[in-house]
Amino acid sequence: MKNTIYKTIALALFFTGFNSCKKGDDLYVSPNAPLIATPASMLSAIEVGTFSSLESGAVRIASIFMQNNSGVYGQAVQPEQYQPIESDMDNYWNTIYPTMLNCKLLGDNFGAVDPNYRGIGRVLMAMNLGLATDMWGDVPYAEAFQGASGNLTPHYDPQQTILSDIQTLLDGAIVDLANTTNNVVPAGDDFIFKGNTAAWAKVAHTLKARYLMRLSKKSTFNASTIITELNLGIAGNADNCYAVHGSAASATNQWTSFLNNRTGYVVASQTLIDSMGNMADPRTPCYFDTTGMGNIAVGNVLGNYNSGVSNWGPYLGGFDNTGTNGPGSGATNQAKSIVLVSYAEALFLKAEAESRLSNPAAVADLNAAITASISEVTGTPFSGTLPVIYSAANTSVHTIILEKWKAMFADPVESYSDYRRTGYPVLAMNPSGLLPYIPKRLPTPEQERTTNSNAPTPALSLPVWYAQ
Repeated sequence: MKNTIYKTIALALFFTGFNSCKKGDDLYVSPNAPLIATPASMLSAIEVGTFSSLESGAVRIASIFMQNNSGVYGQAVQPEQYQPIESDMDNYWNTIYPTMLNCKLLGDNFGAVDPNYRGIGRVLMAMNLGLATDMWGDVPYAEAFQGASGNLTPHYDPQQTILSDIQTLLDGAIVDLANTTNNVVPAGDDFIFKGNTAAWAKVAHTLKARYLMRLSKKSTFNASTIITELNLGIAGNADNCYAVHGSAASATNQWTSFLNNRTGYVVASQTLIDSMGNMADPRTPCYFDTTGMGNIAVGNVLGNYNSGVSNWGPYLGGFDNTGTNGPGSGATNQAKSIVLVSYAEALFLKAEAESRLSNPAAVADLNAAITASISEVTGTPFSGTLPVIYSAANTSVHTIILEKWKAMFADPVESYSDYRRTGYPVLAMNPSGLLPYIPKRLPTPEQERTTNSNAPTPALSLPVWYAQ
């Protein structure tokens, strides 16, 4: 990606520097205000804001809860001990909600004449809203963007309603993306797909399947509908949806930036490394740096606080394992694009849906999902022997979620959601944890708790609705 995306960061900050739940009309962007420039500039800003949301500290916390990584120093220790910091939540919340506000404004101001832009905005709105409800459960939505009309304390919508709202957004997006009557259409301002509306529609169908799977414990769950959506969704790694960060030396994704600025805060977890059989899995040297470690990955053992283990490897833009760019060299790779919705995820979803229907096709889809993951992570089509080969005898929801956990290294919120609704993978509790359980949600952001009288403050032990 050219440097254009980084010039857009200033515009993104301009558009997203407003919090719909803060006090003061000066913090609300009116749909009629001249701040709205063009649909192109808004879309670019929204995509950069979405990248920030989906690579935020909230996502790193999910990776620590799920023992993909360990928090061993500084601010990362509290999540490792199951006590995430309430005030840290403000930063994550105040990225997600301004980005969603801009999605709404894009549709309100340009959707009637440029439905393709509104369609992409609806997909991005669904992704941000999905992150919010996955991490906090009930969240504001119906009243979230009413600051100009005087509603500065929006009510929180039940998660059941939010999940329905996500499906409505994605249904609307699919219709908008098929509309050919546009004054202007997205192109280079769409960093992800360059205006390819067919690719966006595949992402929308895959996201519909993702959030329908959240209902697996509910009476309304329909595995067949999930398979139908996936048959219209992402069909190969070429269709993957990435947060695109570019090749400039100054460019960083948030994983890389965190590693550069806080090396040793979050390191490899031995739990994931052991589950992958260490170097027996070709993804391991991509996930983790192995230089100086005897060419194996070395992680922090649960309950310890050892920063002298493997850092992230080249998959997230970390150390490159060549011996010339390893720990102590002070150098990391240039920013990597981070996968947000993938073919591997689609296949894992399909395998789970088929397993729940007792369909033998689950076996082939599970093995295909692992293959797709290895190919995506290593950057090379994989045709070798899988680290684990599944058959009808050992394919189940348990094993599907276990393998999906290994694959979702860049998207641990998916693993965290799967863990809460299925109980898999089975994880040991941190013996030095301050709670006897992995938190079921993040704490309410401090600003919300202190300024919004309608903000609930559920205990970290209370599961979100879809996990109840």
